[in-house]
Amino acid sequence: MSSLVEKGKELLTTTMETAAEKLTGDRHVLTSAFGPPLGDITHSLNVGGYVLASDVSLMEKQQTFNRSKICERMVHPCGAGAYGYFEVTQDVSKFCKAKFLNSVGKRTPIFIRFSTVTYGREFPDSARNPRGFAVKFYTEDGNYDLVGLNFPVFFVRDPALGPDVIRSQQRNPQNFLLNFDSLFDFMANVPEAIHAGTMFFSDFGTPCGFRYMHGYGCHTFKWVNDTGEQFYIKYHFVSQQGIRNFTNEEAVKMCGEDPDFGKRDLYEHIKKGGEATWKAYFQVMTPEQAEASRWDPFDVTKVWPRSEYPMHEFGRLVVNRNPENYHVEVEQAAFSPGSLVPGIEPSPDPLLQFRMFFYRDTQYYRLGVNLHQIPVNCPFRAAGIHPMSRDGLMRIENGKPKEPHYIPNSCPHAPLPDPKYNWQPVKIAGTIDRRAASKHEGKGEDDFLQARELYLRVMTEEERQRLHHNMAMMLKFTDATIQAKMLEMLNKVSSKYAEGVSAELRLESQKVPPEPAARSAPSRE
Repeated sequence: MSSLVEKGKELLTTTMETAAEKLTGDRHVLTSAFGPPLGDITHSLNVGGYVLASDVSLMEKQQTFNRSKICERMVHPCGAGAYGYFEVTQDVSKFCKAKFLNSVGKRTPIFIRFSTVTYGREFPDSARNPRGFAVKFYTEDGNYDLVGLNFPVFFVRDPALGPDVIRSQQRNPQNFLLNFDSLFDFMANVPEAIHAGTMFFSDFGTPCGFRYMHGYGCHTFKWVNDTGEQFYIKYHFVSQQGIRNFTNEEAVKMCGEDPDFGKRDLYEHIKKGGEATWKAYFQVMTPEQAEASRWDPFDVTKVWPRSEYPMHEFGRLVVNRNPENYHVEVEQAAFSPGSLVPGIEPSPDPLLQFRMFFYRDTQYYRLGVNLHQIPVNCPFRAAGIHPMSRDGLMRIENGKPKEPHYIPNSCPHAPLPDPKYNWQPVKIAGTIDRRAASKHEGKGEDDFLQARELYLRVMTEEERQRLHHNMAMMLKFTDATIQAKMLEMLNKVSSKYAEGVSAELRLESQKVPPEPAARSAPSRE
């Protein structure tokens, strides 16, 4: 077992309390970060009111306080997490050779982080927003990260629009207000966004906490079996607690009463001995089926119809243990679609391909290049870790100094790469060009067909009415030009959709906002 694994275990088990007990027996004495016991720390060292820079305990307290927050995530900043396990329930060896999937009943430790996606850490848990659903599997071949949402689709398919879709849902840079103009202006100009946008304004945009929502991998991934056969798959995690969503009014009320409702609900449920479970399913498509599909199977703004590609159960996710330190374990948890294990590879999904780079790049910026040494990110179940990386800020693993730090080398005992772990070759043809991310883009109806199916067939009449109301409640704050363009876009999905939202807008425009109650200033007499 590598020294990195040993360090990870040591960091998880050693506490400041046990260190103090070593110094003082059974007495607990407060110490500095470097071990020396402290005396009076409620009064500063000063001369006539002038505080001395040589008061090292005061300086340590203030300097560590000044540095106690790390850079906020650009995406998924507000969240909650829990530990548990993944259990294989069906044999999938026909499709995938990944070791953690190789036998029914096998359990793999996991950490799941749930989150709101586009606003900052101050955003209330119950407000309208997509929800992140990220799973870290601590497998014997290293960590496998699956980064998804509570929607099966995303707003855009080309990484060139990735920052724009997030910025369109963030605060106005001029005044830091919620920017409804940018939200609807973007969706009104990007036809592919209307599918996820409809989910955004449906009941699924305000789930009742994190336990009562499904999770989706969204992207198409590739599974490879022992013989080298390749299969394209999509992940689905179905909540065994059922689905519960707030209405818009219930969500707004909960935002005021308990902005941390989602985090509190998950933590308290597990604290009382409860657990939350999701059944894991996959849809599968052969390369030949992918080539002939009427939908682009690598377009993340589209679903695979279950009537054509049915769901297959393969496991279950269970969370049953709370983190002990939110900052250490939840805030510093890092997930990347590029964290793959043998048997699981990327598909030619353009957004997935680029996310494999920029998620890791974000983490190097936010946590540093040695983020894999933070216990929650440590691949502690891997048999041996010989990372290519060395040195850098906060390095604690010794980096195998007796091994050459370059390849190729002549050392007979140095670790070497093994070609058997190469990804399967992919045949491509084409020219380097700025072109559509989907082979179906620009063919008119394609971006509206699945949104129309969702609206007319999947949703009930009551759900459609709530969708109209929810959208109008935000659209009413936008410029008339944006309202008109958004209604035009909705009409391409269904005239009923546009008429329903328009009717709700008219109702809202007729309402007179209540005047705030007059209050006299308190007397100073």
